[in-house]
Amino acid sequence: MKLFVHLASCLIFFSVKIVTGLDIRLWPVNARGNEGFVEVYHAGSWGLIGSPAFRFSDATASLLCKTLGLSDLGYSSGWTSIDNYGGYIWTYGLECNGNETSIDQCNRPGKWERYNYSNTSSWEYRHGTRLFCVDSRIKGGLMRNTGIVETSFDGKTYALCYDGIDMNAANVVCNHLGYDGALSIEKGAADTTPLYDMKLACKGCEYSLTECDRSTSLNSKCLYAAVVTCKAVRIARMSRYIDEGPVEVFNEGSWGFVGNPGFSFDNETASYLCRRFGLSDVGFSTSSHSLQTYGRKAWLSRLTCKGDEADIMQCSHPNFSTVPILMHTYKWGTWLYCFSYNITQIRLTGGNSQNEGRVELLINGRWGSISSYYSRSYNIENAAKVLCKEMGYSGLDMVMYNGNIGRSDDLFWMSEVSCNGKEDSVMKCRFIKGPRPMTYVHPVYLKIRCSG
Repeated sequence: MKLFVHLASCLIFFSVKIVTGLDIRLWPVNARGNEGFVEVYHAGSWGLIGSPAFRFSDATASLLCKTLGLSDLGYSSGWTSIDNYGGYIWTYGLECNGNETSIDQCNRPGKWERYNYSNTSSWEYRHGTRLFCVDSRIKGGLMRNTGIVETSFDGKTYALCYDGIDMNAANVVCNHLGYDGALSIEKGAADTTPLYDMKLACKGCEYSLTECDRSTSLNSKCLYAAVVTCKAVRIARMSRYIDEGPVEVFNEGSWGFVGNPGFSFDNETASYLCRRFGLSDVGFSTSSHSLQTYGRKAWLSRLTCKGDEADIMQCSHPNFSTVPILMHTYKWGTWLYCFSYNITQIRLTGGNSQNEGRVELLINGRWGSISSYYSRSYNIENAAKVLCKEMGYSGLDMVMYNGNIGRSDDLFWMSEVSCNGKEDSVMKCRFIKGPRPMTYVHPVYLKIRCSG
């Protein structure tokens, strides 16, 4: 059954399936109509199935998608933003075996409960359980992002043949499941699922495998299933620079942040990540970059890699978080740069003469300042002496403290510099790469006047 709602000259389609005892639908549906939060009609009102931390099992998700008439396969994610929902929640969970003939045969915790989502002030109830109805899935791997590819064609489920799939088709599968493309294809032992005996000719940009050409048969009998590994880590685009940003990992159906306000990747991990992203052989990280506009959850508080891992999930990491800490409390966090931390030039700007002004460092073609906030005066003075000598002056005249307030979006390459004054380069002093959290609240840059 389809409901058609006309609102402000826009035609909106809600997928609704009538079953014995229960009606369900997706709210709100995406453009393709195959994902959304699950609502059930009970006692005269529509209300959600799920809760912030709840996630449907694959069997339950697939049954819901079949009941909605959307697909034979499905998965879900928890802690998904649902800020603008104004309805109720009817049941906090649902567990199905997958062979039920109607949703009301599934198990649910407790009694029906009418809880008003819109009246709660608790931050966690801005999140819920989202359903994704798909035509492919990966299963049986040691990690969630790798395994045999199963897909549904013409109402039947097959395992894809290794000889019938290329990286274009693998990218379609991984993108369809929410990952950032495919990493590799390998041979795998066939299980009880029938192997698909046709080749898949995909361009790589299709939404699902059903859009690929399936008209060519394999040249020989298929012996191996295709095992695909999807890219489960990426660098999020939060600036106009493609070689820097926060790192995200894909887990439980959604992307989330890696790091915390006090954590930075070590050099081995940073370089490993940059290589995985195809950006650089080297990289570095800062611990307190502004994340005011980041809108997803925090999945991992830290990540440490040796550099030879075949997949990101083989790196050392704690358990995945079940609470979207970032959206609740974080304003700063870990930031990755995929280039070398090398100072190629130092200059003074904004002064009344060429020997005074704001200290700026040139790194990878970008000028950034040194933060003097929360630094002891003698450390700043020693650092200023080193900087003046490094720029070719005979010494330091004075550290200037007036008019040094910057903007919250200023770039700071260095913070908490500590020198003894005898170093021949500021790179030999102790310092923090990038800003510290309070740099964005009180952006104070180092301004000096050199002598000679």
